[in-house]
Amino acid sequence: MIRRLITLAGDRRATTVHLLLLFLGAVFRAAATLTLIPLLTGLFSGEPREALPWLGLLSGTILVGWIVEIRLYRSGFDIGMKILRTAETRVLDRLERVPLTWLDADRRVEARRALTSAGREICQGMAYLITPMANAFLTPLLIGAGLAFVAWPLAAAALLAVPLLLGALWASGAFSRAADDAYARASDEVATRIVELAQHQAALRAAGRAGPSGSALGGALARQRRAALRLLGFGVPGHLLFGVASQLTLLALASTAAALFLDGTLTGAALVALIVVAVRFLEPFTTFGDLAQAVSSLRGTIDRVVGVLDAPVLPVDDDPAPAVDAPVLAFDDVSFTYDGADRPAVDGVSFTVARGGTTAIVGPSGSGKSTLLALAARLHDTDAGTVRIHGRSVRSHDPLDLAGHYAVVHQNVYLFEGTLRDNVLLGRRDADDDALASAATRAGLDEVVARLPEGWSTRVGEGGATLSGGERQRVGLARALLKDAPLLLLDEVTSALDTGNEQAVVAALASTARHRATVIIAHRLDTIIGADQVVFLEGGKVREIGAPAALIDAGGHFARYWAQRRQASGWHLVGVE
Repeated sequence: MIRRLITLAGDRRATTVHLLLLFLGAVFRAAATLTLIPLLTGLFSGEPREALPWLGLLSGTILVGWIVEIRLYRSGFDIGMKILRTAETRVLDRLERVPLTWLDADRRVEARRALTSAGREICQGMAYLITPMANAFLTPLLIGAGLAFVAWPLAAAALLAVPLLLGALWASGAFSRAADDAYARASDEVATRIVELAQHQAALRAAGRAGPSGSALGGALARQRRAALRLLGFGVPGHLLFGVASQLTLLALASTAAALFLDGTLTGAALVALIVVAVRFLEPFTTFGDLAQAVSSLRGTIDRVVGVLDAPVLPVDDDPAPAVDAPVLAFDDVSFTYDGADRPAVDGVSFTVARGGTTAIVGPSGSGKSTLLALAARLHDTDAGTVRIHGRSVRSHDPLDLAGHYAVVHQNVYLFEGTLRDNVLLGRRDADDDALASAATRAGLDEVVARLPEGWSTRVGEGGATLSGGERQRVGLARALLKDAPLLLLDEVTSALDTGNEQAVVAALASTARHRATVIIAHRLDTIIGADQVVFLEGGKVREIGAPAALIDAGGHFARYWAQRRQASGWHLVGVE
């Protein structure tokens, strides 16, 4: 664990100095304990004044050891603060490069815990827990080695007791480690369910499940209580085991010293001194045992951080220089299957999108439309085939550099806690007011800004809770237009807009389409008919590609889909007399 902490610190010089201070601190602590032997022997002898030099040596040793301890804690605090400053950044940097398939439900929880508490816990552990851990290992060994110069049988007994006591400490932690992990998982589930309960009150009240009783939160709380009881139950045997081991060690050391006294090897004064040393010998283990729960928690925190930092990242491949006239986006025989799925989400898909062109991806639900946008943004890697942007495989782009080539608007736009202005400026932080206003106008957001009392300073709430679905979509579109990337990916961007706003947004997109390539997933006919090219998907395969009018005239898959949508658009409710 100490080695992994040093790796997280990243400063080899500072950690080397800290390790040296740990060793020196243990040396002075052991030296102070061993100095008690001649000091007490002298005090109980016929000439107590003979103990005065040893008293002076003990005082000097304690003083120097105290200075080392101060420097040690300052060093630990400095390294802990460095980890605090860098841990969250390193975790975030790693998460930006991992495949989304790696981020399953359990790993999302681990990543959240690594981000929210890891830096603080590791900082505290570095400052307050590492020294007791090192003392538990080093100080008893040094005391045992020093006893060899006084009474080698006692030294042998002490050195043999070290692995016994360390084994008891390890077993004590092992008893509760699994229960501790289970309690942490149960607590994470409770936290998730509390957020869920707060965010989805409307649906829960409609179902009569607004309170904890009978809800997912109630079940999570019950599991947390059971996990807490198991944690307490498993902790008792460990404490008993370590208590027995430490008492047996004290008995063995005292018995060995008594035997040496009885055969005349030790004087009575030396016997008293060695019993005091035996108690001091056990002290680091006892201190470490009291901190075992905190050390176990620190180990779990380090495991979570290291688990994220060791996560696989999206590889960056070599790719030859692209052709000058390469399309902005190209799918070349692309196939992809989600983990656990029994069939590909997309299979053998090929098409291109040139600069100035708009491609509408159309098809029934589950046909793979959103998957294609995710592959274009390299949220997943293809199983076969190649996705290219500007003639280069997306796998040859650094994931962070690739993000500069596209802007994306998802069907369910997520807004971050903050103002309306802050959320749009996520597209381009350095945008001026004119660029911001232009993007808002093209996205139809200007009407929303004018209507809100605080305008651009309106706080949107968590997830954009204070805005309607259509307003959130317009914020997402304005953000993408402000970014002004050469490739615009739109997933049902007009699905929550009324007819008037939809027509305005479609017209705005068309007016700026010549500057970029646009790929839009659409069901609405007005959006589809304005595209230069339609890619019709069904069952993950491309069934037809062509201009909308040509495909309608062909009477194939798209024509039937078009007819069904036109028929559905004519449906209306009538009253019953």
